[in-house]
Amino acid sequence: MENQEAFAFLDQATDQPMPLAGLVDAFEEMCRIPVGSEDDTLLFETVTDDFTGIELFFFTLVRQYPNPQGGYYQLHLDVIYEPNEANRHFTGVLRQGNAGEGFFAQVRCSPAYLSAQNETILKVSVYLDEA
Repeated sequence: MENQEAFAFLDQATDQPMPLAGLVDAFEEMCRIPVGSEDDTLLFETVTDDFTGIELFFFTLVRQYPNPQGGYYQLHLDVIYEPNEANRHFTGVLRQGNAGEGFFAQVRCSPAYLSAQNETILKVSVYLDEA
C-alpha cells in the first residue's frame, strides 16, 4: 500500500501502554500528516459486539482517505475494552469530513470517552485496510 507515513506514525506512537487520552492525542497528531488529498474523513465509532467470537466494547477512530485505485484507505485505531454496564449501551458513529474541525473536541466530550477514559484497556489495535 502506498502512503504509509500516517500508519507508521500511529503504529509507533501507540506501541506502548497508555491511557485513552494519550491514544486519542496520538490519533489527532497523526491526522496532521498530509495524505495527498483534501478528501479526508474522520469517524468515531463505538459498539459492543462479538466480532472476535468474544463480546467486547470497541472505541474506534478511523481516518479515511482516497487510494490510487479509486477506493479508500481506512486507518483504524481500535481501543478494546471488556463490556460492562457503563459502556454496553454506547453505540454510535460520528463522521466528519475534511480533517474534522472540532472532531476531537466532540470525541473527548462524548459520554463513551468520558466513561472509557478510566477503564482498563484490554488491547489496542492499529491497522490500515482498503474499502
